[in-house]
Amino acid sequence: MELLEEGDPKQRDALTKRYCRGWFIGAKEEKKALEKDLRERHPDVVWAGNELKELNEAMWEGLVENALVAANKSETDVQTEAKGAIWKAAIARKLRIQTTAGNPWIAKRLNMGHPSRVTNLIRQAVTNK
Repeated sequence: MELLEEGDPKQRDALTKRYCRGWFIGAKEEKKALEKDLRERHPDVVWAGNELKELNEAMWEGLVENALVAANKSETDVQTEAKGAIWKAAIARKLRIQTTAGNPWIAKRLNMGHPSRVTNLIRQAVTNK
C-alpha cells in the first residue's frame, strides 16, 4: 500500500527496491523450510521462471548438501580438492539427471572450473564406471 500511495519518484524507487526483490521475503532458514516443504509436496514439479530461480537454486543447494553428507565431504573439500575429483563429477551427474541445474551453477557450486568441464567430467565418470 505504501508503494502505491507514494508520489515522490525517488521514494517510490526506494520502496520498489525494498519490497519488490524476489519471490520470498524472510529469513534464510524460513526460505529453506519452504523450499523443502514444496519439494516434498510436489516432487515431480520442475520449477521454472525468473520468479522461481531462487527456489530452484535452493532445491539444488539442498541436493548438493545431501550429496556431500553421503560422500562424507565438506565445504572445505569442495574448495580444496581437485576440480575434477571423481566425487564432484558424481554429484554433478546426479544434479544433471535429477534437476534442471545448468553447468554454470554446478561448476561454481562444486568449484569445478569452467562450466564446459562439467559435461566432460560427467562423461569421463560414466565411461570409467
